[in-house]
Amino acid sequence: MSLIKPIVFSDLDDTIFQTSRKMAGAPDEALKASHALNGSHSYMTQRQSAAFEWLNASTRFIPVTARSTEALSRCSLPFKDYQIASNGAVILTPEGALDEDWMARTRDICKAKEQLFTDMAVKIEEMNEDGGLRHWIVDEQMCGVYYCVKSNGDEARLDEVQFVMEGMLGGPDGGLLFKHRNGNNLAYMPHDISKKSAVDYLIEKISPTRDQPIWGMGDSITDLPFMESCDMMVIPTETQLHKTFKKGMN
Repeated sequence: MSLIKPIVFSDLDDTIFQTSRKMAGAPDEALKASHALNGSHSYMTQRQSAAFEWLNASTRFIPVTARSTEALSRCSLPFKDYQIASNGAVILTPEGALDEDWMARTRDICKAKEQLFTDMAVKIEEMNEDGGLRHWIVDEQMCGVYYCVKSNGDEARLDEVQFVMEGMLGGPDGGLLFKHRNGNNLAYMPHDISKKSAVDYLIEKISPTRDQPIWGMGDSITDLPFMESCDMMVIPTETQLHKTFKKGMN
């Protein structure tokens, strides 16, 4: 009897690898996992490397990431199945081509948010006289799919941005856009663009009868919805999601 390959939908940053500043010791250059244009490269630990090699060889390993397709292309890991990028806005086939049906859905959803993203950029730039913020519209196929803001220094700077955006977008949650905050990363995206919607679409496409066991791996609270579409969840220790669960148990 042939073995059925499990499907693993996995976040990347802070799950499979992380930037060197988040590592306990100096990174091993041989385990560099992604090249960053600003020099803040990402690395795996020995155990992460061993886990990835095992999963990539024995399962259908499908990355599910907030990274744009451009940032994902700078990962050196040998992905060989579907890939979900830009928080679910884009799906790449195992051959590396766009899933055109999914991209058409994304364009329809994001077209209505074009002016809102532009207005956000103007407002945040007004707050950025000291240059302490980096902010941009994540673009896929000439389509703005979500808005990202990072601080160049203290992460608390994003508290001010978040407060202003809440007034502009109609509240912290359930407003005009969905908010994601984890450490130095603040992102706003259309409610119908999500990792979960992309994972659900792929599950129906590649395993409609659910014969294969399906795992979900992630570190962030916003990973939880797509992980709940799976049979089992894997959470790295000392991450946002782990700390949230631990706090709830105390």
